[in-house]
Amino acid sequence: MRIGISQRVDTVPHYHEVRDGLDHQWIPFLEQIGLQVVLIPNRLKDPAAYYRDLNIQGLVLSGGNDPAVLENASNVSEARDETESKLIEEARNSGHSIVGVCRGMQFLCLTFGESLSRIEGHVAQRHSLICSTNFNYPNGIEVNSYHNWALKTLTDESHFERLAYTADQSIEAVKHQSEPIYGIMWHPEREAQYSEYDLNFFKNIFTHD
Repeated sequence: MRIGISQRVDTVPHYHEVRDGLDHQWIPFLEQIGLQVVLIPNRLKDPAAYYRDLNIQGLVLSGGNDPAVLENASNVSEARDETESKLIEEARNSGHSIVGVCRGMQFLCLTFGESLSRIEGHVAQRHSLICSTNFNYPNGIEVNSYHNWALKTLTDESHFERLAYTADQSIEAVKHQSEPIYGIMWHPEREAQYSEYDLNFFKNIFTHD
């Protein structure tokens, strides 16, 4: 199965360049569960056409960059926001699964009308998850954390259900109520040894057929 993955945007002053980038660890992580990976660049003329023409069958929204719409956001890229918005629309129209990771979950939540709050103590930390009974992770599992923004509550008419959260009520995993759209706030690719729970989570979403 061919999966598209979005990329972060970094400015490199020494070379006067703006670059797309992706942690190398994403590739072996996704290949380990049998997925073929297509990197999706930012600033495409037509991201939806790129998605269709390369026969991409699912979408991962990776981490990095604050969404530009957030007040006092840093390290933003409007080009990335625009690219991911069009990719989300195309994947949804095609009925494909989407997984947002860290910033990716944040961007999905904003897309569906949720609000984010600044949060302390979630950068370069590890913490335990409180998991719902329909989430296939053990209650109390420890995950990494690298984010300054958090989803604290869901709106009354939210499209999402909460799957996991931390002791400070930061929501760490969500699932769309009716579409195959998921979000997690930790980085599975950054673990020294990939978690079997993370591998199975992605495998069940993208290789369920």
